[in-house]
Amino acid sequence: MLLDFLAKMQNAAQYGTHRAYHEIPFLWRYHAVHHSAKTMDWLAGSRQHMMELVLTRVLVLGALFVLGFSKQVMDAYIIIVGFQAVFNHANVHLPWGPLKYLLVTPDFHHWHHSSDEAAIDKNYAAHYAFLDYLFGTAVKGQTGFPENYGVQGDYMPEGFVKQQLFPFQKLEND
Repeated sequence: MLLDFLAKMQNAAQYGTHRAYHEIPFLWRYHAVHHSAKTMDWLAGSRQHMMELVLTRVLVLGALFVLGFSKQVMDAYIIIVGFQAVFNHANVHLPWGPLKYLLVTPDFHHWHHSSDEAAIDKNYAAHYAFLDYLFGTAVKGQTGFPENYGVQGDYMPEGFVKQQLFPFQKLEND
């Protein structure tokens, strides 16, 4: 019972962390690398800035450790999250029925990556879609996959090294 409660709290914390990556400009500069993919496929989940990757892993796994989860539970979590990251970025479109309001699916997560105005800063949840419905951040009325992906304004440079250096560069509107 306690572990179930703690797991739910961890998922809420992950939602909040992801939302912060979008809404705090300093953090967005790192997270924008993940959103720079102009097409979505199963590899898009692996496109990340190294600092974001380290920070997120430390926060999430550190929280699990502090809450007393065993190494086996953390290992299982890493496997599940890895699978879910690949799956939710993949081009898998299925009739999800009511599950689409509970769990994050590719249909749900693809809209998070859309550059369409209606989808900007929406669908933050990594595992449980109901968090976005609860906090009013779910994209509503969209079906299937969006047509447009990437960051609005298309300002992200091409190439791994340039994207890793991007957060440290001064932008015109800074």
